[in-house]
Amino acid sequence: MEQYILYIWGAVALIMIVLEVACTGILQIWFAIGAVCAAVVAWFQPTNYLLQLLVFFSVSGILLLIGTKLLSNKAKKPTKNPVFSILDKEAIVTKEINNQDGVGQVSVNGEMWSAKSKEDEIIPENTKVKVLEIDGVKAVVEVIK
Repeated sequence: MEQYILYIWGAVALIMIVLEVACTGILQIWFAIGAVCAAVVAWFQPTNYLLQLLVFFSVSGILLLIGTKLLSNKAKKPTKNPVFSILDKEAIVTKEINNQDGVGQVSVNGEMWSAKSKEDEIIPENTKVKVLEIDGVKAVVEVIK
């Protein structure tokens, strides 16, 4: 058995790498690294199976905990959606807003947005409006009185 132990750990590492590529998420790579470390131990201690298993599970477990913790912290960082940065901002109507015809455009912070009025009123060009909400890809606006 000891003459095949390196092949066994190599096969475990290879299987874990194939599973890592085939699956989403990062889980099996830690076990592949653990198998490589166990193979190094097997090189020097080919008959000490308990030590090899201990190294495999210890390395895999520690990397799993550390790697998962680091990656989950990065994944939880909220991303700021620039769409919502225009809410409650003042805008200028650059193309008459007419909900019946489905036309209208405003300029907010130098960006052009399709727009519609909150109260179905026609808003002429160069009128100052306030962005109330986002409805799909259109800014919903009302005239600033």
